[in-house]
Amino acid sequence: MKRILSVILTALLSFGAASACMKKSNQPSTISLQPLTVIVMDTTQALLDGVEVRVGKTVFKTSYDGRVILKPEALKGVKKLVISREGFESAKFTLDGSPLAIVSLTPKPYKPGRNERDEMVTLGMTRSGAKGGVMYMKATAMPESADYAEELMETVPLSAVEEDAAVVGYSAANNAVSAGKLTAGEVNDFTKWYFWPSVLDGSHKQFVSEWKIAPRHRYTVQVRNKDGFPVVSRAVSLLDNAGNTLFQAVTDNTGKAELWYQLVGNNLCGKHADFQIRVDDQIQTARQWSEGLNTFIIDEPCEANETVDVVFVFDATGSMGDELRYLQAEMKDVISRAKEATGGLNIRTGAVVYRDHGDEYLTRISRLTSDIKETQAFIDKQQANGGGDYPEAVPEALMAAMNSAGWDDGARARVAFLILDAPCHQDSATIALLHEQILNAAALGVRIVPVVCSGLGESGELLLRSMALATNGTSFFLTDDSGIGHSHLKPTTDSLKVEHLNDMLVRTIIEFSSMPSCDPSEMNEDVSDNVEQFLPNPFKAEDIEKDPSIPHGEGVHYLMDVSGKLITVFEGDISDLNAKFATLGLPIGVYFVKTFHDGQWFTDKVLIR
Repeated sequence: MKRILSVILTALLSFGAASACMKKSNQPSTISLQPLTVIVMDTTQALLDGVEVRVGKTVFKTSYDGRVILKPEALKGVKKLVISREGFESAKFTLDGSPLAIVSLTPKPYKPGRNERDEMVTLGMTRSGAKGGVMYMKATAMPESADYAEELMETVPLSAVEEDAAVVGYSAANNAVSAGKLTAGEVNDFTKWYFWPSVLDGSHKQFVSEWKIAPRHRYTVQVRNKDGFPVVSRAVSLLDNAGNTLFQAVTDNTGKAELWYQLVGNNLCGKHADFQIRVDDQIQTARQWSEGLNTFIIDEPCEANETVDVVFVFDATGSMGDELRYLQAEMKDVISRAKEATGGLNIRTGAVVYRDHGDEYLTRISRLTSDIKETQAFIDKQQANGGGDYPEAVPEALMAAMNSAGWDDGARARVAFLILDAPCHQDSATIALLHEQILNAAALGVRIVPVVCSGLGESGELLLRSMALATNGTSFFLTDDSGIGHSHLKPTTDSLKVEHLNDMLVRTIIEFSSMPSCDPSEMNEDVSDNVEQFLPNPFKAEDIEKDPSIPHGEGVHYLMDVSGKLITVFEGDISDLNAKFATLGLPIGVYFVKTFHDGQWFTDKVLIR
């Protein structure tokens, strides 16, 4: 919870700085007051939802991230806020011009017979009107019992859902609902890093200004211990020359983290130079990816948490009716197979479903649990309905997943599969909330993996691929090969290898959680076989003709890790790999070397012990 609060504060401060920068440069404000963010928690620092914040005669309620954001006009003439919630002592906050109010409420003595909230809850949230003065959203009352939540979760026979899906032009009779039917291709922009600029600054450049996101200035950090093993779940920060935090991330199962400068906003003022990277109490001058890894060696024993957290976040609006039941079957299959494939690891699963403002509900959540049957039962109860327009409540769904799923801070992997067919709304408040949740995910070490269904356009493609890069993830795109659902977007990439979606999801969980044994002689090489099979080539031969600056030629090698991420490009004899690895400071593990020779790609598996 402390990490979540820290992330929220960092995001708020960074957005405040961004806003000030933009106003100074080209958007002077006509209002002297500024928005006030109120964050309410209890004495244990747990964020509180449904808290009444009285502003004069108007009452607002905190969202389930414990927050409400008040517009300047709502604060005119107001000197104090009165904050109250059933079961807690009321509190007052005196306005002092600060953009942030953090209030702690003290619980009243517990009253026997009161129902405590269950982990599985239904959240009802509605966007406020102009009179409300709330920038993001306010929450309706939350049910206090799991029984009430269950009543709101409709259980519809499969035949009824299929019938309903047929209304939108889909006939389930042509393809029986079961796992292993949906097909997809992976676009890992970390693998094809030399191709990404042609998307970001070329084919999809027009959408960058729409979403105000651009993963361009990349800093890759490698953390290992003195014995050469990767250090997992270690916080990493990018700092400016004044020591201010620009971006936060967490090392993954390979000990790497990705940091970004000017990821979101309107190309904020300031030059990106003289940056530093901090890991624990160590600080180094930052090097961009093209200049090499930022390697840190710390005094840490070889150990890793056995927990792997996986949350499925999926759109349950009406437009998902052509594929939702298949996705439900796929997710059930993935959960059980991932549990088996990762051996003794503790696979915890959870799920978030979402629709849009004005629908029956905004988000529903089943928190992370080691009981996969609980997650499966929750997923099975969902059906596609509502929506009505193209964009949906994606930022709110991410906020539910990031703040309320119950992530393990020390887990070796935290993955959120975001399954959707539409992006979010594009008003400034929604985009700001989306940016904040992306930064939140990165700082929590949650890797967002979009799974793109039928209906998404190129604008949404740019957004989702950027989200994956920002959080050290990858992107999946369903394809028409299965014959299921409506037409699917063909992502902008040089090549796309098609496989079954359930195989792809299981493989990704394995890639994101596999680690070398603390006894190098027991290193499991087989875990990388499937990775090698679907490891894409960094570029195609014709790419060199379009962009001669791409490193190529005799003796040029591309080094990738077990997740398929391109680490570096080097020249020389491949027999000198051990010496090269020593200079890079890479940890013990499985790696791949790809070499382009005589118009063909060759792949070698390499073990560092």
